[in-house]
Amino acid sequence: MLATTDDAAGPGGRTFGDPGSPLSVRGLTVAYHDRPVLWNVDFTAPPNGLVAILGPNGAGKSTFLKAVLGLVPTLSGEVRFFGRPLDRKSGLVAYVPQRSSVDWDFPISAVEVVAMGLYHRIGWLRPVRRRHLEAARAQLDRVGLADLADRQIGQLSGGQQQRVFLARALAQDARVYLLDEPLAGIDAASERVVVDLLRELAAAGRTVIVVHHDLESVAGIFSEALLLNVRRIAAGPVARVLTAANLARAYGATLDLEARRAVAVAG
Repeated sequence: MLATTDDAAGPGGRTFGDPGSPLSVRGLTVAYHDRPVLWNVDFTAPPNGLVAILGPNGAGKSTFLKAVLGLVPTLSGEVRFFGRPLDRKSGLVAYVPQRSSVDWDFPISAVEVVAMGLYHRIGWLRPVRRRHLEAARAQLDRVGLADLADRQIGQLSGGQQQRVFLARALAQDARVYLLDEPLAGIDAASERVVVDLLRELAAAGRTVIVVHHDLESVAGIFSEALLLNVRRIAAGPVARVLTAANLARAYGATLDLEARRAVAVAG
């Protein structure tokens, strides 16, 4: 069994299911076609801040987000948000999936996508009214896309599409934000907008958990990290997680240049 740098109690000595913990996970195990993707993972998120989920390809990072949201079946484990099972109707948790999972040909405009973040307030199968669209446009303005509100979503660039889905999450006004690689494959301008908004959410007391692939940029963006490779390797403050020993356990005995730089920056 791989060693970890922290215990199951999590930040501040919180135990599983503590009402003060935005997300607590115990013994989470997921398998696809009898192959373990996550194995007995424990994790407790801090009450606020930016958390990176890190690990090599196939480590289970995206699966972790989907599993805590109940989007994929689990073999075992328990998940609590603020001490309770997830209530999908509450709007407590917002999720931004990978761009590759979205049907960009669907005939829907940017503002209509953002308005989806208001459904827990509007009510399912109820009409989206002008005031709802105005609220959605305000969130698009927040991500710098007010002038593209009526553009079909597939006509936007990759960075713009990512900002639209972030605006949808912002419209939800959640307490926990789960984002799957929001910085992957986007332009520099969109990256700055996304990072600034994630920092703004954390400063407002929200917990933001992000699957991230660029080790070298972790220390400059995130305060905490969860390092996975099927099992949990380490979790806690970035400087404590991004050590040469932990990265070797996660990525292999020989660290590549990016990993070495990440260790240097975090240290």
